[in-house]
Amino acid sequence: MSGADELVYVALGGAGEIGMNFYCYGFGPERDRKWLIVDCGVTFGDMASSPGVDLVMADIDFIAERRDSLLGIAITHAHEDHVGALSHLWPQLKAPVFCTKFTAAVAKRKFEDQGIAPAEVLRVVAPHDRTQLGPFEISFFPVTHSVPEAMALVIRTPLGLVFHSGDFKLDEAPLIAPPTDEAALGAIGDEGVLCFACDSTNVFEEGRAGSEESVRPGLAKVMRESPGAVACTTFASNVARLRTIAEVARENERSVVLAGRAMKRMVETAIATGAVPDFPDLIDEDRAEDLPARHLCYLVTGSQGEPRAAVGRISTNSHPFIRLKEGDTLIYSSRTIPGNEREVYRVYNRLAALGVRVVDADMADIHVSGHGYRDEIAQYYKLLRPAIALPIHGEHRHLAEHARMAKAWGAEYAAFAPNGRMMRLAGGARPEPEAVREVETGRVYLDGKTLVGALDGVIRARLKMARQGKVSMALVVDEEGELIADPQIRAVGAPVDGEGWPRPLEELIEEAVDDALENLSKKDRRSDKRIEDAAVAACRRICERHWGKKPEIAALVVRLDEEED
Repeated sequence: MSGADELVYVALGGAGEIGMNFYCYGFGPERDRKWLIVDCGVTFGDMASSPGVDLVMADIDFIAERRDSLLGIAITHAHEDHVGALSHLWPQLKAPVFCTKFTAAVAKRKFEDQGIAPAEVLRVVAPHDRTQLGPFEISFFPVTHSVPEAMALVIRTPLGLVFHSGDFKLDEAPLIAPPTDEAALGAIGDEGVLCFACDSTNVFEEGRAGSEESVRPGLAKVMRESPGAVACTTFASNVARLRTIAEVARENERSVVLAGRAMKRMVETAIATGAVPDFPDLIDEDRAEDLPARHLCYLVTGSQGEPRAAVGRISTNSHPFIRLKEGDTLIYSSRTIPGNEREVYRVYNRLAALGVRVVDADMADIHVSGHGYRDEIAQYYKLLRPAIALPIHGEHRHLAEHARMAKAWGAEYAAFAPNGRMMRLAGGARPEPEAVREVETGRVYLDGKTLVGALDGVIRARLKMARQGKVSMALVVDEEGELIADPQIRAVGAPVDGEGWPRPLEELIEEAVDDALENLSKKDRRSDKRIEDAAVAACRRICERHWGKKPEIAALVVRLDEEED
């Protein structure tokens, strides 16, 4: 085991998927290494892979086991895929959290929701201020993105400087922040950058993403041409876009109503922290009821097809106060995150069935990405001049393409490091980055209010029930294991009857279970486990033979003892 100092990196989330960002940097010899976490985000559950799940987070057992050596958690910005898991996972880490004012205000509410005192956790840091955490000196560098106070993180260590990009673009008119200081980026490049950990989201897109200011004419045109009410959806954290929509609505003589808890919170936080001091006036839903539809604009959540968000509920006519109809328009001022297409198109179709016109970014110039395209990524490389390119924030195909392009952009080495691959960035015998071990990674699920591990079997059982149905059995037996009542069978998610079946499915199962228990030996009847196994096996045979399915089967054995005199 080496006793020399090393600088290592491993992603527990965000490198191999869009979202769920969770990155770890370690410094020191392997036996005495100090750690720094960058970002603690979520991705969202879906009915296909995680039915009923609200949020999905990284399995952080690796770093939680090392929390005595964890010096801090730095959060680059307030998007959910960077901060959304913080209050849920922090109790396993118990480390101070460093971020700027706006991000801290968003995180504060999340901690309060979990009953954690934020004052004991959060450390608000101004941009460019340097904070020493053991061998790490960290500072936040302002970048342009689609949320207030987006930051890159500069990590200085005795073995070199790491520039961790967060999410970024180069926007000449970002509306709620000054443009990126490219001269300051060049100065960091002059200092010498060992490693550039860089966002890969739009690495396949040629050119530049475009300015936030450029969406205004397209939004105005769609709103002007809409005869009825207009609803607009985008990411709740894109406060610049929300302000633009509100301003365009006001110019078109429309009053603006906010609908959606996350959006209301974000706007309130932006105003309270001064990130967006001049947000247009809003009206509440009670006043909206008295206004003609052509004078209304709703700002609503649900751009990614979330069924419980405002757009999803509007599409099913179950929203508490918004009812869209023929002649109304719903504007998607956003792009669909890969993997969410099915849910989004399902909402599109429901809206179309109501006669609502849907306008998205493929139909009008109403959205620009918050993530830089190739020319912007290349410009960062030109200014920073890193020795090592470390692609982050993307699916495997994004990381691989980024690694391929990085050398053309000037990096000497490119590290392909998906989740779990620990890379030594400095301190080895050779200058190039080197994979030194594989760390076990995975996912945990927020199911209601409870965190559920991927290996706990909850999601697997739920998926099986969704595909195969479920059969429940209650078996009441006496001391000798003899049935003293007919087996009670409930088949959920199963057909009651089928072609060629002699009797309904539940009756067929009941008969088979009765026969199976009748054929047990006296010895086996004394064991609840043997009775349960026999009943389950009989049920499984019937379901496969007649239904052609292998349902989830649950058997409850109730043994009644004779009362003593």
